[in-house]
Amino acid sequence: MMRRSIDVHAHIGKTVANNIGQTVEQMIQSMDAAGVTESLLSPAAADRQAEGIVNTRRMNDIVAEAVRNHPQRFPAGLGLVEPRHEELAVEELVRLLDDLNLAGISVHPMLEGYYLDVPLRVDPLFEVLDDRRALCLMHCSPDPGSGESPRAVRVAASKFPNVTIFLGHAFLTPQQQAEAVEIVRDLPNVFFDVAYQSDPRMTESLVSAVGSERVVFGSDAPFYDLGKVLQSVLDANITDTEKDNILFGNVQKVLDTRAQLHRGTLIK
Repeated sequence: MMRRSIDVHAHIGKTVANNIGQTVEQMIQSMDAAGVTESLLSPAAADRQAEGIVNTRRMNDIVAEAVRNHPQRFPAGLGLVEPRHEELAVEELVRLLDDLNLAGISVHPMLEGYYLDVPLRVDPLFEVLDDRRALCLMHCSPDPGSGESPRAVRVAASKFPNVTIFLGHAFLTPQQQAEAVEIVRDLPNVFFDVAYQSDPRMTESLVSAVGSERVVFGSDAPFYDLGKVLQSVLDANITDTEKDNILFGNVQKVLDTRAQLHRGTLIK
């Protein structure tokens, strides 16, 4: 029997710098081949922008359509906005949250040309996310000048505590991992995402550092083999309960809490 899993870090579209990408149909095929049951779909960063905001809207529409057409595979979707579009980015964020019913956005500042700790570009967007208790897949780099370093992540995550953040591949160097561990320990709205690795020992180290309740399964497909990341959780020397927390339990709680808030059944 296939074990339930929710991949929080699964991209469609194509990053123009390396020509890697996939369609929704290819994503489903990859999920089936790897044994991944569900994903929070999001567009790849740095996709085509020849038509500017039109390209961004098109990708958000594709994600929303996939969530509508395949709700059992995609329980929620994450959109994308380009801060360089300025007020149009804010308008598109409101549209994807309120009209398309997506759960949040994916951000990759290093590829999108901005810095997480620059309020002029970030605050107008994250104020909308914070107000709607939205989700954010946040890519992280060990490079201090990347705009998505742990220090920059901490600035945004601490300023907007109502945004639930899945922090992607924040363990590429020992220093990055150490700083990210402190962020997850300090900020209850941030979860470690195990994407972009295949070592069960990494999963074990994250659980040891912050607890299984603060770690989630993500792959970074198609940029990394989602089956290998899944196996890094399944093969980890942790309990079945801890594996279930990582694979689906923690994300399902986040989705359930957000749904209750939007129905007005949960006291804020």
